[in-house]
Amino acid sequence: MSSSEALIAGLDVVNDTTSSPISSDSVTTYLSAHLAKLNNVVPSSRGAFCVGRAGYLIDQESDDLYILGGNHEYSRLVKTKAEDNLPKRVLQLAMHCFESRGHYYSKHNNLLYLSHSGLEAVIYFKSSELLSIDEQKIAETLGCQISIGLENANLFRKLKQSSFNDWLTKLPNRNEFINLISVGKAQTQGPQNIALVDLSHFSDVNDGLGQDIGNALLVAVSKRLTNSFGSDVKIGRVTGDVFGLIGDANFVEPYIINDLFRTAFSVGSHSLQVNVHIGLYKVGPSVDAIYQLRCANIALNVAKKAKSGNYAFYIPSMDGETQSRLKIIRNLQQDFKREKLQVWYQPQINLVTREIIGVEALLRWQDDKGAFISPEVFVPLAEYSGLIVDIGKWVLAESVRRLKMLCLLGYENFRMAVNVSVLQFRDSEFVDYVKYILDIHGVPPSLLELEITESVVMDEPEIVIQSLQSLKDFGVSIAIDDFGTGFSSLSYIQKMPLDRLKIDRSFVNDLDNGKNAFIAQAIVNLGLQLGLTTIAEGVEHEEQAEQMLALGTDEAQGYLFGKPMPYTELRKFVLAQNSDKVVQEDT
Repeated sequence: MSSSEALIAGLDVVNDTTSSPISSDSVTTYLSAHLAKLNNVVPSSRGAFCVGRAGYLIDQESDDLYILGGNHEYSRLVKTKAEDNLPKRVLQLAMHCFESRGHYYSKHNNLLYLSHSGLEAVIYFKSSELLSIDEQKIAETLGCQISIGLENANLFRKLKQSSFNDWLTKLPNRNEFINLISVGKAQTQGPQNIALVDLSHFSDVNDGLGQDIGNALLVAVSKRLTNSFGSDVKIGRVTGDVFGLIGDANFVEPYIINDLFRTAFSVGSHSLQVNVHIGLYKVGPSVDAIYQLRCANIALNVAKKAKSGNYAFYIPSMDGETQSRLKIIRNLQQDFKREKLQVWYQPQINLVTREIIGVEALLRWQDDKGAFISPEVFVPLAEYSGLIVDIGKWVLAESVRRLKMLCLLGYENFRMAVNVSVLQFRDSEFVDYVKYILDIHGVPPSLLELEITESVVMDEPEIVIQSLQSLKDFGVSIAIDDFGTGFSSLSYIQKMPLDRLKIDRSFVNDLDNGKNAFIAQAIVNLGLQLGLTTIAEGVEHEEQAEQMLALGTDEAQGYLFGKPMPYTELRKFVLAQNSDKVVQEDT
């Protein structure tokens, strides 16, 4: 073959290499196929290998020099360390190319230096004689194309890694964890469990100590989980603060998992105690991986709502409960849009004079069959879905509108109490919206009282206290509802701009019980010391009213004085209580 024919043949090889995509993410497969083409460029050569500090391309974590790929007699050396397997002279030549960043040619040994986008490698191949200039140029062009292929393989690896691995902890992400569920089911004979481990109140770490500390805690948790379980348990980071485990049911079980979190985590200068909730699913045959993860998540939600214990195993009835909750949320959303929700009002009275001094606005929802759905059922779901923010705005607007009507009836000192959810406080527009509603209806702020529960304060103490103070400065009254049931910190109670403590009905129902009477008395005394008015809830009998009055309670509400009623009935009720009032209402 003439030199010109050899040049054309060599260029055909290069063109073929350039147009051939990497059909596999396996670097060794790619190099084996393309190093063989050196035989067409240098007919007298047989066998070649590629060496580089790119162990990550062949699933090696160290920075040592590895043989990334090879053919013929060098294929057995692939994925091994170069210094352990290459002849000393060849290793020296390779290091010379890396240091000089150039090629090397001799009568028998030839090395192509590859560099592309920060990835460095050297291709070694033998020849029976010194390569001609044309052969060197073609070999270098071929080497350049191979280096581009290696970079493409590296990009593919990074893409795959970002798609299936968590960037922070390096654990499998949700997508890969689902794959692990599928693979684990096929490979393991014994019983397996899936566990989702949720770090409780993790957002407090981010908010209080900063995101860097939060990230460091996640890494510390991932390391403890990885170091504590053997190869039979696979671990992933499923969401921000939820870790997934799948493996032998003897190990993936709540007692062992809980033990791992009994010791605090050392993160920087902080010692952080982490509590968890755990949802578990017993892996069954022929069940889709995504469905299994969903079941574990349902169990986790049940565990987070449980009053005792921090874990739950999935059972089919949970699925029905979840579907039922979703149905209620959908129906609530639809009925709210159709304006089918109602606000009813329950009178509040002065215990000494027995005069009505105000009302509490209460949300009511009537289904298509005319039955009322308990607020204890739908209000938590409205909060869970976030719908409570819009519903809460409507309740506030409707209540203030009715309060204005009562003012026009002559009840200019009538108080309207409205309940507020913690989600409403998280709404940056909430405080301004309260002021806006009062302004457009021309209602004095002092006639509106916002009621919050102790749990609202404990969930977001700083946000709640700041918002309440702004509203208090505007003139709105503040009451804390169900006092005595939420185990709130008295330090927060002292910081809050309160006007009224509402004694929970549980302490009123059985005042003959010494403990209940003692707690009720303690709440009344606390109110007196803080300069607050006290109001008893759930007063149904005259004896209860007299007992609460004897304890020093100022006000009360309950069936004894009036049940919750729609506005039309409330209007008749207050007029009957005060028949001398002049009707001025503008309907």
